Amino acid sequence: MKSLRSGLLAVGLLLPLALAATPRSADQWYAAGQTQLRAGQLQAAAAAFLQAATLNPSAANWRALADTRVRLDDFAGATQAYDRAIQGYRSRGDSVTARALETLAAPYRQDAALYVLNAASTPAPACRPTPAKFEPATGIYLGAYVDEQGIGRDGRLLVPQQLGTPLAVYFRYFTLKPGVGEVFPHRLAQAVKAAGGAMHIALEPGIPLRQVTEASVLPFARAAAASGVPIFLRFAGEFNDSANEWSRDPALYRARFRLVHDVMARTAPNVAMVWMMMPSRLEVLDSYYPGADAVDWVGLSLYSVPFQNGDRTQPGLRVNPLDVLDPIYRKYACTHPIQVSEYASAHRSGAAPGVDYTAFAAQKLRELYWGAALKYPRVKNINWLNIDMQTSAFVQPRAPQRRNDYSLPGVPAKVAAFRDLLGVQTFRTAFSTGTVHVPQPFPTRVQLREAVQGAVWLRTFEPPTRVTVTLDGRAVPVGAALPYRFTLPADLPPGRHTLTVTASGSGGKTLVSRVQTFDVQP
Repeated sequence: MKSLRSGLLAVGLLLPLALAATPRSADQWYAAGQTQLRAGQLQAAAAAFLQAATLNPSAANWRALADTRVRLDDFAGATQAYDRAIQGYRSRGDSVTARALETLAAPYRQDAALYVLNAASTPAPACRPTPAKFEPATGIYLGAYVDEQGIGRDGRLLVPQQLGTPLAVYFRYFTLKPGVGEVFPHRLAQAVKAAGGAMHIALEPGIPLRQVTEASVLPFARAAAASGVPIFLRFAGEFNDSANEWSRDPALYRARFRLVHDVMARTAPNVAMVWMMMPSRLEVLDSYYPGADAVDWVGLSLYSVPFQNGDRTQPGLRVNPLDVLDPIYRKYACTHPIQVSEYASAHRSGAAPGVDYTAFAAQKLRELYWGAALKYPRVKNINWLNIDMQTSAFVQPRAPQRRNDYSLPGVPAKVAAFRDLLGVQTFRTAFSTGTVHVPQPFPTRVQLREAVQGAVWLRTFEPPTRVTVTLDGRAVPVGAALPYRFTLPADLPPGRHTLTVTASGSGGKTLVSRVQTFDVQP
């Protein structure tokens, strides 16, 4: 108690002379902090809010401290305070506010970590899940959206030619509407089969969910089986979007998803069921979950856009896609492999016509794909939504300001970022389920059989202007973009070595750094 009183007195010295007395209660310290904020005295305000939180560790007091530390560019201190506030909201059952505060705090969580890309072994999993249908032992299937214009006159897929590489998965939307049109996307199936890939079909009910019966699903299932193509089937996806008809009755949704699963299990064993959500309204997910026995993969849609929902008052430039993925991954990855069913980053926005966001789009592509590879080992498939929504007839009803250009081919910086994935085994361009090299955290002990292919995971509040890697104090050549790849020679002498990575920002200030020691074994 004596140390607390001493601390209160010390902080009291920071308060303006206009205050009649040193505050005594948490509320008085909070009020003093607000006074200091209005006076522009940020250090004194932070000290006052810290005392308020010490006396009364409420979410509001920790939040006030966190917000003030942000203004002081003390991002490490800010995230610690935000975490205490988040914990406070969760402890009283307010998960919605807690999640909103997690989103607010995310850009300030700076980090640096070192990885090995060509590790000889695979890391031990945090949990030991049972492999799902079509799940590769390691690595990430690369996939992309293919519309009817994505198939040439000769019946071949155009995307591999445009990107200069085959892909493992190709996806398309398809409407279940018995008696109207074709029952299955046969032409796409033939093209995918010829390319040696797998299909990902977003099957959306074109009839009320109650009318989805075994009889209405069976023709699709028989055609799927006859295609001979491995199929990821995401039935009635984005169920937590209230705009979708199938979102209205969770119990009915669960029953119809299970019905579709049962029909496929009996008729089309080449189909894996994907339960796919939007990364919002996460509090309702449990009510829609059909059960582990009916779900093979868990999927989500995820986009990197300059403005959320086309609203210029909601900028998305600092949103890291991993922060959107993370809560879903943590909830389901021990039970199911994770499929990013749709991802894309926009280089043009209808909310800001004429503004070029190509650099943003390329950076976000790198953040998701490399971040998943380095940090989320059970993300096993990422599919790019290759659509220009500003011209596509498929999305014309959408308000113009909400239309983004997600095209990948034809945008050199995005294609370059995508092609940078191809030199690493982790990113699978062929559909097979064997084991490939996957990144591991840089070890503390190394036995050198070949040169070490290293990588740096970085996240900083502002883009780094310079990233350096040194080995025992000597500079190591490093890549210019995430994941900042570097190589250590195979002839490093035995003994202790030190790797240091430093990311610098404007004016040369250090944004984040990491020091790692390791021993080379003889």
